[in-house]
Amino acid sequence: MKNKNKSILEKSIEFFTVKDENYPLIAEYPNNIMIEVTNACNLQCKMCYHKHMRRKAGFMSENLYRKVIDKASNLGIENVGLYTTGESFLHPQIFDFIKIAKNKNIKYVYITTNGNALNEYKIKKIIDSGLDSIKFSIDSATKETYENIKIGASWDKLLNNIKLLKKLRDESNSKLKIFASFLITKGNYNDLFKYNSIFKDLIDETLFSFVDSQAGQVDANSMIPDEIKEKLNKLVGSSNETFPCGMLWHRFIVNYDGTLTICCIDFDGKLIYGDLNNSTLKECWNNKKMQNFRKIHREKKFKLLPLCCDCDFVKNDVNKDRDKAKIIKNIIKLGENI
Repeated sequence: MKNKNKSILEKSIEFFTVKDENYPLIAEYPNNIMIEVTNACNLQCKMCYHKHMRRKAGFMSENLYRKVIDKASNLGIENVGLYTTGESFLHPQIFDFIKIAKNKNIKYVYITTNGNALNEYKIKKIIDSGLDSIKFSIDSATKETYENIKIGASWDKLLNNIKLLKKLRDESNSKLKIFASFLITKGNYNDLFKYNSIFKDLIDETLFSFVDSQAGQVDANSMIPDEIKEKLNKLVGSSNETFPCGMLWHRFIVNYDGTLTICCIDFDGKLIYGDLNNSTLKECWNNKKMQNFRKIHREKKFKLLPLCCDCDFVKNDVNKDRDKAKIIKNIIKLGENI
């Protein structure tokens, strides 16, 4: 199957599987870069560590952003994600940033958003900007559930924004892809049975997944639905084998201040290996600190690194992820037959 025809679930599973089993310390330059245009957020979701973040909130400057995109384009990077720990549509220049990347011949520019920082003006700007895909973190199918787990959010605003974006996308024949994610917790488990009846005609594809610990930063086990906890724990605990994380080989991750981290949920900058204010992407990618991070992962000495030592991703292999996907698919199918 060609990559462009694969689901977002299949692509996400493949990303964390390093193709080179030797896990080289000197790695080829990746084809993907994630840029934290801001670490500020307008919500306080129950399953997210952001509300405990100690790092000062800030916004990437246009000068630094242009430098990052220039260097990324020179390296042949084709995929740019304009988000990590914050809500990107809070950045006053986000639409300029999208256009800057597209003008540098970046093939695919994508954003994940909670959708509550959008309005009619911004939605029209999304269509005009050239953004290739947007993914809404929905995690619910009812107003009550949504506003209970996403503190500060409005269900009506989210739904109206998605409907308007879909309408304008279709009317303009835009190639924009509209995706969604649903992170399964105790608080929204029953919403799984109602989700497709609301969003199947609004969303191109939804990525369903179970709540994770965000590298040990939140207590995911307490949020796993009781209905599937035993089955899921048995699956996760069926092997003590661990695996190096694909991010150290497949992706640049840039913080809003220009520092480089190995992890997209490194809220407090604990895993920094470079600084683009005085170095380039090319100079940092295989520097001594990054090689040391890769060596630790290759030797599976995860206890030497904060976050990595408690991360769910180093404990999961492709087969487990596919088994989890089957569990979710069966749950949704069951709900549709009720």
